[in-house]
Amino acid sequence: MDLEKVFSWVTPLMLGALLGAYWILDGLSHTVNGTKAEQRDYGLLIVLGLPLLLGCVGTHFLIRRLANHNTLYVWIIEAMLVGAVASVFMRS
Repeated sequence: MDLEKVFSWVTPLMLGALLGAYWILDGLSHTVNGTKAEQRDYGLLIVLGLPLLLGCVGTHFLIRRLANHNTLYVWIIEAMLVGAVASVFMRS
């Protein structure tokens, strides 16, 4: 596997999708194996993790298709998009 193929899959939005998958799995583990308070509180992680996962993966594939699978363009567009979203959250 060459380095370009690795960089085409490991992008800023796919790292966001990985965070969403972690939230879902963490929420499921605490909901199934946790105390009553954890079962009540950690259900929100599942609800918030699913749109994050699906949104990041869908946006990644849309950008990848629009950029004609050019890894450099995908990285530039996704880095700008993630940076813009992060700056909006940092200001609020």
